[in-house]
Amino acid sequence: MPGNRLNFCLLVAALAAAAAYSFWYAFRSWAKNRAIENTPISRVRSAAQGYVELSGHGILPPDSHNNAPLSGMPCAWWRYTVQERRRTGRSRDWSTINSGTSTAPFLLDDGTGRCLIDPRGAEVFPGATDVWYGDEEWPGGRIPSRKGIFGWQVNVLGKGDYRYTEHRLELNEHVCALGAFRSLGGASVEDPEAAIADLLHQWKQDQAALLARFDTNHDGTLSLAEWDRARAAARKQVLDARAREVRPPSMNVLSDPGDGRAFLLAAADGATLARRLRRRASASLAAFLGSTAALTWMLTHV
Repeated sequence: MPGNRLNFCLLVAALAAAAAYSFWYAFRSWAKNRAIENTPISRVRSAAQGYVELSGHGILPPDSHNNAPLSGMPCAWWRYTVQERRRTGRSRDWSTINSGTSTAPFLLDDGTGRCLIDPRGAEVFPGATDVWYGDEEWPGGRIPSRKGIFGWQVNVLGKGDYRYTEHRLELNEHVCALGAFRSLGGASVEDPEAAIADLLHQWKQDQAALLARFDTNHDGTLSLAEWDRARAAARKQVLDARAREVRPPSMNVLSDPGDGRAFLLAAADGATLARRLRRRASASLAAFLGSTAALTWMLTHV
């Protein structure tokens, strides 16, 4: 019958999509696991520019504040969703009506130095998750204090037509970070030779002053030796000016590599995060095999 044929085609398409997505998710999770295992932990003080793994404690920059929107709790990073229970006939499901993710930077301190973490674009594995319910679109801030299992602080409280979920990286919590490391500011990167050439060019614009200063035999031209003295004077002036510059201290930043490599932040050490990603890859691979087996059985028993 046409209806049965349509249902069969829809089920085949759903199984094929599930198999494809499970395989992709398993591959991505395994790739992230390998990135963690193949990237040694670096110290902030001695980290090389490029792709690194850092491990330390998350703190806020001086004179800054970052409070989670639903609970009002201070933290280094947050993500939240507000969902409403919708009823359609006999079925009930949850629909997201509000959500947000922290974009404010925080600091990672590993004892040797501090690195500013720009969390935009990161996949974050938070250490604290609270879930509670209420009768209003925005909660009153009351959350439970019951410790969850498996190292996750997952708290669930109450009933109501609105569900509030909040994830946080707590202040002073241990954080593993994998991303692109770079240093900003600090010593000037200006080429001193280019600055010397520019200064000599400026001196050439006033030939009378240039000759009065360096034409020691007063023949109206600069010999090679006299020009060498002019270059030496220009070099000394440039280097002395650079030494007197007041430069801002360098700032270390970890951010999204932007080239497809993983950008991960986790309230765990690297080994724990790698195990979690391996378990995720294994579960996704099992889902792929199950979907593929079901799809094969359906296509061979039509």
